[in-house]
Amino acid sequence: MKNDWRRYPFQLVPGDPQLDFPAAEGEHPDQESDTWFIAGQLQAAESDRSFAFLTIFNKNQPGGTVVADFYTLALFDLDTGDYGTYTDYDMPPKNMEPGSQRKMSMAAGHLDISYQSGAGAASWTTCLDGDGELLPYTYRVSLVGTDHQQRPMRLDLVVTPTRPPTPLGASTYNGKIACFGQPDTYSYFQTGMAMTGTLRWGDVVQQVSGDAGHVDRQWFPRYAGGGGTDGDPRARSHEWRTINFDNGVDVSIWRQFDRTNDNALQPFTGVTMSHPDPDIPPQCAEDVEVTISSYVRWPENVRPLVRPPSSARYMPDRHRITCATMQLDLVGEPLVPAPAHGLPIEYMEGPYRYTGTLWGKPVTGFAFNERSLAMYRDWELVEVLATTVADVDSGLQSVVDRLVPLVAAGRRSEAVELLTGAAPAQNGALATLLDDLIAALSEK
Repeated sequence: MKNDWRRYPFQLVPGDPQLDFPAAEGEHPDQESDTWFIAGQLQAAESDRSFAFLTIFNKNQPGGTVVADFYTLALFDLDTGDYGTYTDYDMPPKNMEPGSQRKMSMAAGHLDISYQSGAGAASWTTCLDGDGELLPYTYRVSLVGTDHQQRPMRLDLVVTPTRPPTPLGASTYNGKIACFGQPDTYSYFQTGMAMTGTLRWGDVVQQVSGDAGHVDRQWFPRYAGGGGTDGDPRARSHEWRTINFDNGVDVSIWRQFDRTNDNALQPFTGVTMSHPDPDIPPQCAEDVEVTISSYVRWPENVRPLVRPPSSARYMPDRHRITCATMQLDLVGEPLVPAPAHGLPIEYMEGPYRYTGTLWGKPVTGFAFNERSLAMYRDWELVEVLATTVADVDSGLQSVVDRLVPLVAAGRRSEAVELLTGAAPAQNGALATLLDDLIAALSEK
């Protein structure tokens, strides 16, 4: 592939027009869901402050006619751990009233999207040269919002990925995967970001630049929020992270879960690796394992669009990733605690730092870690408790050892009695978790 990708037209997967560029960057009118995602790390040279951002433009047309779009912007302060998030919806029944106009506009054939949010107009477009022709993979991004603490946000960037698009699953899947119960989902990502522009957030105004981040694209034949799961948006959950390593290697790591079948892993689950050497093709491995070492409680001040199944929900947090095929062994630590966003269902995503080994050599990496696996059922909260107790010296290990078989056997009243006796000796987050578990067990 080498440098032929830098010119339009470009065939990422010869023989599959869905992945021909520049059309792959634009809207796919025959698909009910289309998602544009971009995220990155930004450095303010004058103040030496470090930030990160993400944005999502999401087209949804259930049945091909109903409009259910949304737009999200989030900013992260990597020095303080602060973050701000904003989501604007274009949903029924409000957008079906007489005179309503669709907030989101998209072009087919190339990337040109805009969203008229309550905070102003947001856009992501391909730049043009002096002759009015598209500049391949060169974007102008203008993002606006008002975060959940009522601070105005604005980010204006020129973005140029310096690495070719990579089909998810590399040549094993050629970017055509099963996702959220839909086998004909397309997905690719692009890294090596060159970004420059201006960040405004509350009273902060900074000139910023960066080179760590990614563009991610997905489109689904049916509505992504339940089109492959008989309309239940929480029937599938996922974990996804894209990591930019200090050795130039980039990886996208997916795991998907069937919530209706004890959170069993589902395809596509695997690692897609992109190399800085253009002579080395992308690689895919599916023997990825993730071990969660801590969970974080969903913050009650951020509400998903679809009514949550429980007030107490816990999301995976710190973790270890291994992949024998790629000699990968990493530990991920959040740079911002509990970065929840007001999407249709539980969706937590924020910047992470990874350390470990790749191909047996030490690496560090900057990443965005995304997850929708919200743990709230009694047996899931037992798993959260077991993980938490293993990570802290709480004196509860014997309680967990007795609790697990009680819940598995359906002996919930005995489990509640056991936890009620242990709860007074705890405080803080662990005490809250015990109360949440007692409540979940008592609902049966």
